[in-house]
Amino acid sequence: MMRVPIFAIATIRRGPEVVAGAILTETAVCAINAGWFAAIVQILRNRKPVWLVATVISVVVPVCGQVIEYAIHAWHQTPHRVAAVIVSTVLGAIASLFNWYVMKHGRLLVGGERSSFASDLRSMPVLLFRFLLLGPRWLVKQLGWTAQPSNCG
Repeated sequence: MMRVPIFAIATIRRGPEVVAGAILTETAVCAINAGWFAAIVQILRNRKPVWLVATVISVVVPVCGQVIEYAIHAWHQTPHRVAAVIVSTVLGAIASLFNWYVMKHGRLLVGGERSSFASDLRSMPVLLFRFLLLGPRWLVKQLGWTAQPSNCG
């Protein structure tokens, strides 16, 4: 959902046929990558050390996917594919971290650990909100900021 518009925007000046080709190509790439991305994240989600898992999930896995993505777009001769793949890589890293976060909370899992997809979807707004707060909460903790009672009285 996030990557298709990137390639549509990158090719928009070339006309509707080129845009459609880029969209279909990216859809094929996503279909190829989605399953193995999720499987790797699910396998690694509870492993240690966390820094290594984070590196594999946010760098190694997306880069492997981006190599496939670039190769398919190069084969298709998608215009402006380098810029589009760079933007797609950044979004892919963030999406991989979000998938990891969601799976650590028991959602979007397959196999014996799965819950219903409808239940997973219902939990997404709260999980997305909590995921977006991870960075600010970490920063507050690192800076030692805490809520102090006011002495205005």
